Amino acid sequence: MSEEHGMNAAPNLPLGPLTLKDVTALAAADDQHRFELAEGNLIVMPPATWRHQEISLLMGAWLLARGFRGRVSVAPGVKTADDNRNGRIPDLAVTKAAAPPDEIWLEAASVLLAVEIVSPGAERTDRWFKPIEYAEAGIEHFWRVEPDDTVLRFQLVDGAYKEIGREPLDTLLDGEVPDLD
Repeated sequence: MSEEHGMNAAPNLPLGPLTLKDVTALAAADDQHRFELAEGNLIVMPPATWRHQEISLLMGAWLLARGFRGRVSVAPGVKTADDNRNGRIPDLAVTKAAAPPDEIWLEAASVLLAVEIVSPGAERTDRWFKPIEYAEAGIEHFWRVEPDDTVLRFQLVDGAYKEIGREPLDTLLDGEVPDLD
């Protein structure tokens, strides 16, 4: 792709698998994309859509207003394995306790809830790949917002997510936070 399509030449990347440190440096130099890492392989995503960002903000504000201040973040980095070659960026996360303010890549053990908002081009990743990685990392709760604004809520049971509820986004946001703490 050329400059007219909004892409620049790739920076000097290591020849081997990347690390979270490499991705952090890459993200600092490029604010037009979001980056994740799977087995040391770089995944590049465009900025989120307006709808996507609005849902993230609505859910974040809802959680903040219900006692999760200091524990909610929009698009945080989360290590999904015990190595330095796997990290995802959920659309929203809630930590078990206040996260260190300067932390870039949270340990999965500190994450209580990961939320993904399904968007065009990321359907398989948000519905299949990320839930598997989050479950393997031990994140207790996973919520997914579908394109029709249905929120599916899952809880980790015996190493896999089991659906425990579903409701329209507006219904969820009108009520209290279900079953997290």
